[in-house]
Amino acid sequence: MLYIVPDTLHFVTGKMIDSGFREFLQHRKIRLRTKCLYAIVDDFITKQLPHNVTWILSLLYALEHKADQALASTQGELGHAMRFLASVVSQSFLAFGDIIELHKKFLELSGGINRIFELDKLLEAAQSDVLLSDACVCSEANGMASQDIVTFCKVDIVTPSQKLLAKQVTCDVVPGKSLLVTGPNGSGKTSIFRILRGLWPIRSGRLMKPCHSVFYVPQRPYTCPGTLRDQIIYPFSREEATLRMTTMGITSEKSRSSHNFLLDDHLTVILERVRLVYLLEREGWDAIANWEEVLSLGEQQRLGVARLFFHHPKFGILDECTNAISVDVEEHLYHLAKEMGITVITSSQRPALVPYHSMELKLIDGKGKWVLCELSQ
Repeated sequence: MLYIVPDTLHFVTGKMIDSGFREFLQHRKIRLRTKCLYAIVDDFITKQLPHNVTWILSLLYALEHKADQALASTQGELGHAMRFLASVVSQSFLAFGDIIELHKKFLELSGGINRIFELDKLLEAAQSDVLLSDACVCSEANGMASQDIVTFCKVDIVTPSQKLLAKQVTCDVVPGKSLLVTGPNGSGKTSIFRILRGLWPIRSGRLMKPCHSVFYVPQRPYTCPGTLRDQIIYPFSREEATLRMTTMGITSEKSRSSHNFLLDDHLTVILERVRLVYLLEREGWDAIANWEEVLSLGEQQRLGVARLFFHHPKFGILDECTNAISVDVEEHLYHLAKEMGITVITSSQRPALVPYHSMELKLIDGKGKWVLCELSQ
């Protein structure tokens, strides 16, 4: 067996690094030399050469008409011909320079297309991984209880830059036992929600969640292009939302009598609950606008909660989605969510939300420490 002493190992590693660095420097020198030469040739062809060719052709033209240069008409024709010749030559070389630039633009376009194609492939692979993970979670789960639980089992909260925010987080969120996530700025509250949402990969540990019945409401909800109705039923179309409401058995006396389910009746009730019914009176269901500019942040957040109430999931992930809403309206919305049986996982710093949660996950310093405690009602 061959043993390498530390000094020898450092020497070999240093030689490898030096060799690789020298190769990199040599490659960069060649690239810079080629780029500099290309810039010189391009500048000469498009700027210097046209003037030189113009002067040479003008000189030849003047020598050819040297015998008639005393005539005024000949002088005028000569000046006009020289200007025309200079314009033609200059435009010709500029066009030739554009042809040379086409190769560079084609390479940039090709690189952009390749990046978009790679991004599309990565997104498809990530989506497949998320679906596979959800399927595995469902297959590993046992009975009804396993379908209705969100579990963090020794999960390290790590950013894409490999910064550890919380170490081996272990927590179970069961229906009716909402979780409040607190901590100072930069401690990892939003990072937990990104991992829970599947936006960031899990470096270690295991995360279990239901295959469905999980809805995410961010701090600034997405306002999709479309009508006021579309803002609540997003990401469903009107037909999909109507079909969903029919399958859920949510109907009204008017819809039963007419044998036609009225989606807008249910959405009106939701707007009344989140105290945005005045938008219906002001805009109407079919009004199309740039809702991000028309609505204030507080109104956008209440629309996000209205979207949560419409989808009526078992679990709602609320990432500071009510910080622009007054405290009384915020308490009203959480009371409605609790009445509807929506178990929430909330990131917030407002003490008024404590009575609506059963557990608190405190992120201490953003360096790995955390505490899980029960909340007294």
